[in-house]
Amino acid sequence: MSIHPIFERYWQFNEENLDWKSAIQLVGNSLIENNIIEQRYITSIIDNVNQIGAYFIIADGFALPHSRSENGVICEETKFSLLKCTHPVIFPDGEKISLLIMLAASDNNKHIDAMSELIEWLEEDNRLDNLINVDNKIEFENLLFR
Repeated sequence: MSIHPIFERYWQFNEENLDWKSAIQLVGNSLIENNIIEQRYITSIIDNVNQIGAYFIIADGFALPHSRSENGVICEETKFSLLKCTHPVIFPDGEKISLLIMLAASDNNKHIDAMSELIEWLEEDNRLDNLINVDNKIEFENLLFR
């Protein structure tokens, strides 16, 4: 079995305590390294949180950090990067997040199909809750790769 194609190799399992800025940076690093986004994309997300709050918290324990494509998306395809944290990351309003999926969309319309695909994948077999609650790398990989 292979990982869902929307994640390819862009996923990490983290057992360290992270602050919210470090978590956003970490989830975006593989997208930077693979020329999907520029650093300014991550900076814009952090700036947005400081200005208007964590607008991308979707559900208890789950965040979908993203910004506008003109803030540093350099790839023509829509890509996601996933970060699972065993120690929840505390955001400025007190939300505890253990699953972050960064969205990098090349334009503001293209991401709709990718978002639908992501939501469908997360809803299969209660995957979202399972990913949020898993606390070891082997179980995490089993959830990703099935």
